[in-house]
Order: sequence, then structure tokens, then C-alpha cells
Amino acid sequence: MSMNILDLSQSELEENLCSLDEPKYRATQLFNWIYKKNITCFDQMSNVPDQLKTKLNTNYTIKLPSIYKIKHSKQDNSYKFLLKTIDDNLIEAILMLEKKRATLCLSCMIGCPLKCKFCASGSELNFKRNLNASEIIGQFIQIQNYAVENKLAAKITNIVFMGIGEPLLNLKNVEKTVKVLIDKNGFGLSKNRITLSTVGINNNLAKFINKYGIKLAVSLHFPTEAQRSEFMPINKTFSLKNLLEELKQIKLNKRDNITIEYIMIKDINDDLKDAKKLISILSGLKVKINLIPYNPIASFPEHPSEEKQINIFVNYLKSKSFFVSVRRSKGLESSGACGQFALKE
Repeated sequence: MSMNILDLSQSELEENLCSLDEPKYRATQLFNWIYKKNITCFDQMSNVPDQLKTKLNTNYTIKLPSIYKIKHSKQDNSYKFLLKTIDDNLIEAILMLEKKRATLCLSCMIGCPLKCKFCASGSELNFKRNLNASEIIGQFIQIQNYAVENKLAAKITNIVFMGIGEPLLNLKNVEKTVKVLIDKNGFGLSKNRITLSTVGINNNLAKFINKYGIKLAVSLHFPTEAQRSEFMPINKTFSLKNLLEELKQIKLNKRDNITIEYIMIKDINDDLKDAKKLISILSGLKVKINLIPYNPIASFPEHPSEEKQINIFVNYLKSKSFFVSVRRSKGLESSGACGQFALKE
């Protein structure tokens, strides 16, 4: 059975080519053709000898998920994409456009096993499987091609792993994707333009962020163990206490911060006492706090915090010298906002 070459890192491709009696440098050539020149047919790679093309066509394929549906939100100029895998599963991604920035939110799983009550991905979808590296990278390739062809953007400038799924529970394939994104022979993105969001899977978190130097966003959302365990069951396995200890192991540059994501749900976690607890647990960490008004989903009939209460919360955090922003989610019109990813057509 042929292997999808997009599932291989450059070092893995080098090893594979050596087993075919080909020199390692051919891997660099192939990476350049696929990721720099956007050529996904071996026969069109002009500096690859015919003998190698035959080997490639025999042993490898280049297969991408196909774009199935697109929904444009005129309200905030975002595009929600549903892509279809080779085995007919759907993947969801969203492209968010600003004047000088095109940010792509990638998914890493089909469904999500975490079952956070306030998130449609976990509460309304059954987890099926992890995405392969080719299916994650394929989202980038297909959506960037669409954006360029339709003159929406010259290129995708920023990546956030904030779609469906927990990146650290699909670490192997997320790591391969990150390597391709930042590799000079791949897409060559700056590591500062890539953000990984996690609920706080402690295993390998600091090690992974320290190794690649990409940005980190932590879906904290609740300031106590009890609240977190009630609304985010994963906290029973990976506790808030252990997560905070893990965050202390991350090596940050002078200008870097860890982003703390905190969903604002009316009468649940938006009281001043919650703000005080949040300040207490974040003491000693270099963070910035993103407050996200809850985006309603059918399975969790609660409401976003009122503006007055959000302002009280913000002002208290700022009074304690924390950098705070209120993030108004894009994609609400197309059910593609934060917490709403549920493969809805």
C-alpha cells in the first residue's frame, strides 16, 4: 500500500529514500516542490530524475482532504471550511481575515474525547480518531490555495491549533505538522506565528513548547479544581495544580507570555471572587489573559456574561497589573466561533 508522503517529516523522508537507495538530499528537493512550489504530482518535479519518479509513484502518494463546503461570515469576514478526508469523515477549520493577517484555525481530531460541557466539539460530537499529519497539513494547503485563488489573502500568515481536538493527545501528528510549518524547506513560517491551545495535558507540554518555541494558549476557564472538574472532566486526570506547575517549566523569551483563555459564563465563573481566585493561582507566571464571552451551544443552555460584569472582571485584573483583553470570537454567524465547532453544514 502506498504511503502518503505528507505524513512524513523531512528526516523520516530521508530515511525512506535511503531505503530506496536514494541520497538524503532528494528529501529536501521533494519538500521544496510540495511545500514551496505547491506541486503535488511527482511527474511535474523537473529536477527529480525519472528513475526516482518511478520509485515515488510506486511507493508514495500525495493525497489531501478535499474542500466539501465553505460558509462565509460577512459580519467578521471569516470563512468556515468543512473538508472531507479520504475515508469520508469531515474536518472543520476556519480562516479569519484582517488587513495584514490571515489566521487559520486548524483541527487535529475527528470529534473530541474531552467532553468539556461548554464546547460543542466535545459535548455534541463523538470522538472518532486522530487526524494524520497529512490531514492537518492538508487543511493548510487546501485553504491557502483557496485564499490565494480567490484573492482573499496572499498567504496564510498565522496558525492556531484551536479547532476540534486536543493537540497534545495527537502529539505525534501535530509535531510533524509544526515541523513542516516552520521548516525552511517547508512553509517557513515564523514560530512566533504559530499558537498551540491545550486544556492542559501535562505530559510533554513544557518539553514540546520549549523544543519548538511556538506560542502557548491554555484553556483554563475556571479558577478552582472543583469548577474545572465539573465543567472540564479532563481536570480529574490532569489537575489544575499539576498544570500550573508544568507552566512554570516553560522557558519564555523576554517579550513572550503564556496566554490564559478564560470563558465568561454568566453566574458561573464571572464573579469578582472568581477574578480574585484567578489572580491567586496565576501569581508568579508570565501570562496575558484572554476573556472570551461564552458562545452558546444547544447542549449547554447558559449565557455569556453581561458587559457590566465583564468590565468589573477586567478592571480588577488590570488593577493587579495583568494584561487583559476581551476576545470577541469570529465565526459566530457560521457557527464557527470558539466552542462552536461541531461540523455543522
